[in-house]
Amino acid sequence: MPALDIRGCLDDSPTFRKRIQSHEESIGNFEHSLKTLIKLTRSQVDLSTAYSQQQCELAREFMSFAHAQDDPIVAQALEKFGKSITEVEKSRHMLNTHVVDTFITPLDTFVKTTVAPIKELRKKFEKSSDEVDSALSRYMSKKPKDPTLQESAKELADSRKVFHKSYMEYVSKLNDIEARKKVDYMENVLAYMYTESAFHHQGYEILKDLEPYMRDLTGLLHDSRQRYEEDEQEGLLYQQVCEQNAAEQYNPMQQTINLAKLGDMAANPHKSGYLFERKHGRVYQSWARKYYNIFDGELICTTRNPKTSSKDDDGSNVYNLRVCSVKPTDGYDRRFCFELISPNRILVLQAENEQDMNEWISSIRTASQQALNSDNAPRYTQQSPNLRKAAVEQSSLNNAQKNEQSEEKHREALKKVRMVPGNDKCADCGVNDPEWACTNLGIIVCIECSGIHRSLGVHVSKVRSVILDKWESDAIEVMLRLGNRIGNSIYEESVPIDMESFRINSSSSRGDRDLWIIEKYVKGSFVKPSNLDQNNLDQEFWNAVVKGDLETSLKRLAQGAHVDYKNPNDGYKTALHKVVDSNNEIVVEFLLQRLGDVNQQDGNGWTCLHYAAANNNVRLVLALLKRHSKPDIKDNDDKTPLDLAVDRQSVQAVTALRLFAFDKQHNSSPSSSLDFGFREAMSSFKHNERPCIPTSHSAVDLSHSKIIIEKSDGILHDDQNSQLLSAEK
Repeated sequence: MPALDIRGCLDDSPTFRKRIQSHEESIGNFEHSLKTLIKLTRSQVDLSTAYSQQQCELAREFMSFAHAQDDPIVAQALEKFGKSITEVEKSRHMLNTHVVDTFITPLDTFVKTTVAPIKELRKKFEKSSDEVDSALSRYMSKKPKDPTLQESAKELADSRKVFHKSYMEYVSKLNDIEARKKVDYMENVLAYMYTESAFHHQGYEILKDLEPYMRDLTGLLHDSRQRYEEDEQEGLLYQQVCEQNAAEQYNPMQQTINLAKLGDMAANPHKSGYLFERKHGRVYQSWARKYYNIFDGELICTTRNPKTSSKDDDGSNVYNLRVCSVKPTDGYDRRFCFELISPNRILVLQAENEQDMNEWISSIRTASQQALNSDNAPRYTQQSPNLRKAAVEQSSLNNAQKNEQSEEKHREALKKVRMVPGNDKCADCGVNDPEWACTNLGIIVCIECSGIHRSLGVHVSKVRSVILDKWESDAIEVMLRLGNRIGNSIYEESVPIDMESFRINSSSSRGDRDLWIIEKYVKGSFVKPSNLDQNNLDQEFWNAVVKGDLETSLKRLAQGAHVDYKNPNDGYKTALHKVVDSNNEIVVEFLLQRLGDVNQQDGNGWTCLHYAAANNNVRLVLALLKRHSKPDIKDNDDKTPLDLAVDRQSVQAVTALRLFAFDKQHNSSPSSSLDFGFREAMSSFKHNERPCIPTSHSAVDLSHSKIIIEKSDGILHDDQNSQLLSAEK
C-alpha cells in the first residue's frame, strides 16, 4: 500500500480520510495475521518438542534393545539408528530454539511495541478531530459584534494546532508500520525459513550417511530371510515326516536293535541325551532327570532348568573319563541302570531302554580309551549360557569406548578451531561464539551470516556446522592454519572509507548483511589488488601452494589467481598435481575446496589420480574419487591410474581403484559410488595413518591378480596383501 502524504493532514480532505481508513484496515488485518502466526508457531514448537521427546525415547529404546542382542549385526544396526535419530533430534531442538528466538519473540515484540500503540494514537487523533470541529462550530456561530469572538478564534487556533500535531503523528505512525511490515516482518519470516532450511539440511546430511550402511544391511537381511525360509521349509518337511511316524516308534519298550548302528555309536565318543541320576537321601532315594554330554574325554552334566535344581544337589557337573570306569548293574530297584565309577563317588544312571543303556556304556568306554591314549589334558570348562552375550556386550562396549574416544578427539580438534585467533567472533558481523564455518575461506560465522553465505553458492562459500557436522581431520587442519584473523586480513585489507558506514554488526538487518557479504566475498571489493600481471600472479599462487603457505595461497586466489594454473617450468603440472605428488594431504584438502578441475592432465598426461596411485597413497585416491576424479583417463603412454598402480605394485591403490570399479559397475547411478558400501568397505584404509609408501614390495604380481570380495561382511582386509590380491585371472 502506498505511503500517506503527510501534507494531506493540512487539507484533511475526505479522500485523504478514506486513505487513512484503508491503512487502518490494512494494519488491523496485519495485526490479526501476526497474532495468528504467533499462536500457530508456538503450537508448532510445542508439538515439535513433544514429538522430539518421543523420538529421543525411541532412540534410547533402540540402543537399549541393541545392548541386549547377541547378534552383532542387529546390535550395531540398532546402535547406529538410535544415534542418528538422537543427532536429528538435537538439530530439531536447535530449530525450536531458533524459531522462538528469531521468529516468535521478535513478532510478539513487534505487535506489542509497534502495532498495539497505534490504537492509542488513533483515539488521540479522533479526540482532537472532534475538539477542532466543536471549536470551529462555536466560532462560526458568533455574531460580528460578539465580545467573545476573539476568545473563540484563539480557542479554534489552539485546537487546530493540537489536531494537526496529532494528525501528523498518527499518519507518520501508519506509514512507519507499513514500511516495517515490508522489512522487519519479512526479515523475521526469512530467518524462519533459513532456520527450517538449516534443520532439514542437517537432518539430510545425518541420514544420508546411513544410506550405505542401510543398503548393506538390506542385503544381509535378505540373505538372512532366505536362510530362514530354507530352514523353515526343512523344518516343516522334518515335522511332516515325524507326524507320519507310528506311535509305537515313541514307545521306549519298542527297541529296534541295530548292531551296525550300535557299532557306530561305540566308535563315536560324542553321545548326548537325558538320563535319570540316582540321588542319595537319608530317608529315601530319589531320581532326577538330567542332560549328559560326552565331550573331549569328559562327561558333562547339566539340568534343563537350573532354577529348579536343588541347592543341596551333590556331585560334580564334570567327570573326567580318564579315571572313570563304567558297567551295567542290576543292584537297584530300577531297570536299565549302569554305574560310572570315579575316585570320588559312584554315579548311578538310568536309560530308557536296554539299547540306549548299551550305547551309553559303549560311548563312555570309547571316550575313556581315547582320553587315555591322548597326550592332551582335558581342556573343558563349563561355559556360562550367557558367554556369547557377554562377549558381544564386551565387544560392543569396546567399540563404544573407541567411538567415544574418537568423538572426544574430534570434539577437542574442533575446540582448537574455535580457539584460533579471531574465531571467537563472527568473521563478518562480530557476534560472539559463532558455530558455522566457511571451509573454503577458512573462517567461522554466525547463523545469520551463514544463511547469506549459503545463498552465495558453493563456488563462493561452503558452509558447515562446527558442532553438528562430521569433519575430516584434513579439513580441520586447514581451518587451524587459517581462521578469521587471516581471512579478514585478506578480504578486508582495503575497505574504502565510504564503505565503512556499511560495516555490519550484531544488530544489522538482513539487507545490510547481504550487501556487505556480497561486496566482501563475491565482488572482492575490499581485497587489496595485486600489482602483478596474471601470469606472475598465477605463478606466485603455485609457489605458495607448493610451499604449503595457505595464507598466501588464499590471498592470491582472492586477488584473482587461477587454481588450475599449469606451470610450464615444471612439466605443466597444476598446484594440485604437485601437492598430491608430495603427499601433502592438508594442502590437497585446501585445493579440493576450491572446485578446481581434478581431471587436469600435465605434460605427461597424468592426472592427480595418477600421482596418488603411483605413490600408493590410498587416502588421496579416495579423496580424489570422492571429488569425481575419473579413473579411466589415460596418460601419454596409454595407461590409466590403475595400470600405473599395477606396474608399480601399489597394492593399496590397486585395491581401492578395483573396488571402486567393481562398485561402479554394480550400481545403476555412477554418482552413488562414493556414498554406499564403497566408503564403508574402504574405512580400514581411510582411517589409517597417512601412508608414504612409494611402492609395494609384495611378492604378488598385481598385473595377474584381482580382488576377492567377500559378500558375507562387505569388508576388505588389507592386513595380508598377498592374500588379498592373489587370485589368478
